Amino acid sequence: MVLKMSEVELWLHPDIFYYGIVYAHPKLTLPYLKKVVAYAKNKGKDGGYPSLSWTVWKHMAVNKMLMKEDLAWTYFQMFYTLHDFTANERLEHAELQHQMLESGDAKSYRSCMQVPTLEFVFFLYLQQANKVSLRRSLVGEEWPGASPRSCIESPSHQNKSEATANMLDEHKHIQFVVSHIYQIFELLSDDFKSQEMSNQDSNLSVDVVKALGYVIKGRIMKQTNVLSVYDIATRHRLQGKAGYSRSAGTFTAQTLERWIQANLTDNPFGLTSCITSGTRLKWNSPASSSETARRKARIIANSSSAPTGHKLVFFTQCSNQTIARQSAFLSGSYVKLHRCQRSCFYLLSPLKCATIEKCTRMTIVLGPVSTCIKLVNCQDILLIAPCQSITVANCTGITLHIATPTQPIILSDGMSTDDVEASIVLAPYNTFYSNLEIHLAQVGLPISPQIDQWKNPICISNVHNLSHNHSRLSDVVQPRSPRYSAVGDAPLAAEKGKFYRIMTPAEFYMFSIPFQISETMINGVTTSEIPGGLPEEYSQAVKAKQRATERWKKAVKESQMTKEERNSFQQLVEEKFKQWLTESGNQRQIDDLRK
Repeated sequence: MVLKMSEVELWLHPDIFYYGIVYAHPKLTLPYLKKVVAYAKNKGKDGGYPSLSWTVWKHMAVNKMLMKEDLAWTYFQMFYTLHDFTANERLEHAELQHQMLESGDAKSYRSCMQVPTLEFVFFLYLQQANKVSLRRSLVGEEWPGASPRSCIESPSHQNKSEATANMLDEHKHIQFVVSHIYQIFELLSDDFKSQEMSNQDSNLSVDVVKALGYVIKGRIMKQTNVLSVYDIATRHRLQGKAGYSRSAGTFTAQTLERWIQANLTDNPFGLTSCITSGTRLKWNSPASSSETARRKARIIANSSSAPTGHKLVFFTQCSNQTIARQSAFLSGSYVKLHRCQRSCFYLLSPLKCATIEKCTRMTIVLGPVSTCIKLVNCQDILLIAPCQSITVANCTGITLHIATPTQPIILSDGMSTDDVEASIVLAPYNTFYSNLEIHLAQVGLPISPQIDQWKNPICISNVHNLSHNHSRLSDVVQPRSPRYSAVGDAPLAAEKGKFYRIMTPAEFYMFSIPFQISETMINGVTTSEIPGGLPEEYSQAVKAKQRATERWKKAVKESQMTKEERNSFQQLVEEKFKQWLTESGNQRQIDDLRK
């Protein structure tokens, strides 16, 4: 029995469009990218084709396309991050990076990196998919809720708007691929000619269709395995419909195009599907009758229907909540936080990706993230997480305590340094929990001071069509006395044109997870300190604060106060502390953790 076309389902790899669209550089067009492919193939196995080295790509991007080196590296780095590596492969790369950095050359490890040539060029071409402006395309205003009216709509209407907006976003990406499919064929194939230029249909090599599989995924209906478009198209019963000739080892371009277009649809494991058919999770803090704001929160997961690597947990409209979880629902999942405010999230499981969008006044502590964290349109956020990579777009008042082997990406279009809160503070990772090292190993993410790039961001600005890689800015920004709040201190902006600063050691504090976690020990491993330790200057600052605390305790102990004076003093301190707990919102967090 021959499979019907309707029994095949294709969709676009969401990571590429949600995390991989960096910036539509004007030279990332068909004519220039065809020259990249031709040059790479001419170089052959010497770093050109089928694998493209950083050295060859840098030469083409910087010398031929007049691209800033930092931007060229950002494309290369992001593609590498989004590639489907195993945990062991990521650990091997981190070890290589560590060895190269120890040799004394901070960038020597780049010369050893290679990526699949055709897939990478396809990735570069897709940078145009949202080509409107940097702010609209990268900030992602249209996901998941583009309309300004969504701020004042009813909760039920908002949920529909979220699904609709996300669906339209997926449709936009599908439309881009479908409408440009022949350009994509021409880009990836040396001898492709559209029917408008030739009387006969062109053939495509299997290498071209394998490159398409980097972006186009799918499944045969009633099967759970997610496959690349190449793996599906070469199945025996589908070869004719997809235009594949086993004897010739080629695909007929027109037949393949019709087959892809007929079967390309929304991601069945994406946000739209999760919202409409996912499982509602009751992780919310119990609300009293007076706390009506908490009733709007929705937490939805698709774990019951999604295969491994495609699980999604979606948090939306969580207000005045404390959510503390280690859960199988979270492990290996995409986590998306949308329109949450005045809440504290502790999601201490190994995650695949995390998106934080349109959230305000939040403390967010995440377990290790194997691929990427992206913050979009957020304000007053304290984020603590180890991650493979992180992107920040159109955010203000953000403090990032991170450990990452790749340079953070700051998309600075739309950010105003005239506003004192329009800035980002970068700081080293400052917490741990008992299962941290186990989770780090599971996602292939080591924490090592030698490879940690937390303080070396790349800033990309649409204003000048270039990237800025600033050195540390703590020398040009006067430190401020830290405020003790649930979301951390809103940082000062640096000098004009610079959108971040490095936290000074005087501002730095350790962060304690405020609840007990059930331990899972493997080979006796349990984490009792930050893996790899803190940078020396921050470690010394923490010790200085600890010594100051000990001196205070000693001074109180050795004081000449009477018993009544001691009791009065202790009562005064406790009252001030309770007052701070209430004013900062931390009392609610403590109450929630007790429930």
